[in-house]
Amino acid sequence: MTFPPGTQRRLCCRRCLMFRLFLTLIILLSAFNALAAERVVILAPAAADVFYKLGAGDRVAGVTKNVTEFPDAVKVGTHIRPNAEIIRSLRPDLIITGSADEYYADAVKAITGAAVYKYDPLNLEEILTAVMEIGKITGHERQAEALAAELRAKLASVKPLKEKPGVIYEISQLPYIVAGRGNIAASVVSAAGGEILTDSDGKLVKLSVEKAVALQPDVYIWQTGPMNRNPVEPEKRPEFAKMKTKWIHADERKYSRANTGSFDAVLELNSALRKLYE
Repeated sequence: MTFPPGTQRRLCCRRCLMFRLFLTLIILLSAFNALAAERVVILAPAAADVFYKLGAGDRVAGVTKNVTEFPDAVKVGTHIRPNAEIIRSLRPDLIITGSADEYYADAVKAITGAAVYKYDPLNLEEILTAVMEIGKITGHERQAEALAAELRAKLASVKPLKEKPGVIYEISQLPYIVAGRGNIAASVVSAAGGEILTDSDGKLVKLSVEKAVALQPDVYIWQTGPMNRNPVEPEKRPEFAKMKTKWIHADERKYSRANTGSFDAVLELNSALRKLYE
């Protein structure tokens, strides 16, 4: 085939341009993957759920002993007392710390040289922010966008209540501690249609039983789990005999751990509250 003058040269230029664009794309993708964290140690148990939902398990080298999402990851102690030597042996490039990191973060960072990301969301919106940030630092941005959209859709499906109940959320019976407004449980309660009655902005509030009774909550939520292992059912406690309220039991791992399960807790609680107020 005979081309008009100059046509073959233009075709060659176009091919060269396409090749250069393709080569640039490969280089950019390689650079992006090189920046993404490859070996992660998770010291904030609640964050493990986010890594699992993002499909980033192949990046997880170590976890604390109570994390169940990644059975093949090396156990590195507890979230309060991690083993720095084991962590160093894993050669991580990223360590996920949590609310207890004030006790160890600097020491672990110094001994490993790894970057540190603090996972400590206090409400549902901060969980969504953390999902996007973890997606970015692990190279799972598209998965993070999809997960965040899924979680927002759950919130959008919450049905309004006929009235807003005042709520006390019991963290533990002994010592008697309830959730403050800075606790993730308070954010769950609010999104489900209720309102935490304690006026403290802290996570955990030491409250006298007499004050709890005086607050006269419409709903009293009590959790069971590591922080409240064997509580007496509150409706059976003599000190609450004068408390005219409705009782709801909650799973601590769902209501008090700030991760994607918090959004399921919102739907569960919203359903329970609607049944109480129908």
